[in-house]
Amino acid sequence: MEIRLEDVWFTYDGASYVLKNINLELANPGLYILIGPNGSGKTTLLKIISLILKPSKGRILVNGVDYWGLSDESRQIELKSRIVYVHDKPILLRGSVEYNLKLGLKLRGDLRVDESLVEYYIDRYMLREILDKPASKLSSGQAKTISILRALILNPEIIALDEPFTFLDASRTSLLIQDLARIASNGSIVIIATHYIHRELKPHIKQVVELINGEISNI
Repeated sequence: MEIRLEDVWFTYDGASYVLKNINLELANPGLYILIGPNGSGKTTLLKIISLILKPSKGRILVNGVDYWGLSDESRQIELKSRIVYVHDKPILLRGSVEYNLKLGLKLRGDLRVDESLVEYYIDRYMLREILDKPASKLSSGQAKTISILRALILNPEIIALDEPFTFLDASRTSLLIQDLARIASNGSIVIIATHYIHRELKPHIKQVVELINGEISNI
């Protein structure tokens, strides 16, 4: 899957632009990093790449096709189902840990998804003992872990994560870096917005994109 941003601008209020003249190509599998200070536009750009926000100006080409020029039905069925976005703050629904982990599978109903991934991540992140625990009773680190794993088990072609390591302890951070690197090496595009690039992450990075005041800076 390939996503290309052509002269993308974005404004929330119609007056000031959060993103300006963004040209970016995610043409090959790998691990991409968006870095920059608070207010630089990282989250907005991540949502544009994830096809959540429509640019105020410019085009988003997915496999050479203008995504926002497609019909609503085509956007939902053909493309958006292959991209997953994970918010910086975990969003869990009322119910157990297990319910939240499997919620994405239930909503998507995608036969291509290997449900054995659920069991794999449950054991890998030592979640077996809290599967029946209400999501509302989880610690911040546990909630963040569940929200990320819920996305990973969908095995998306593109996964975009906003500050994924916030709230995670060192052990789970290390596990997640290993998993994101593996997913990228297996053919997916992994995009991470972050303030800080962990040392373990650096050997796996394909490209770093720095945002300053809504514009891409050459680094």
